[in-house]
Amino acid sequence: MSRSAKAVLCDWTAIDAELAELSREIEVVSDLSRKAIHEIAHNAADREGLNKRNNDCLERHRKATERKSVSEAAKGQRKSRARILETYLRSAVDSPRALAKFSEKLWTAAIDRVTVRPDDRLVFRFKDGAEALG
Repeated sequence: MSRSAKAVLCDWTAIDAELAELSREIEVVSDLSRKAIHEIAHNAADREGLNKRNNDCLERHRKATERKSVSEAAKGQRKSRARILETYLRSAVDSPRALAKFSEKLWTAAIDRVTVRPDDRLVFRFKDGAEALG
């Protein structure tokens, strides 16, 4: 696997942009909610409308916070994948037995199956029964 393939599989630039956007959204919604609470305390005439506006703000905040948690988890997975691939690349390149190119014959002889786990990690099962997590 080349370093450019690693960059594609492990890039979290878009996730960082989404996290920044979500942080701004959370900040804006928090400010709107504070203003609505202040108005509720000082404006008895339209408490129902102000309560609805505050509840809408709280719902937006909840959704943004959930999306942020999901994005942070995705970023963590990509960072972990990057560390694994970097270790693999370093060991493969530094190995005196490193292959110059992919060998389908070697792959077929060594690998029994590859399983994708629910957390998107790969499990390589070798013909001898050994397993490696990637």
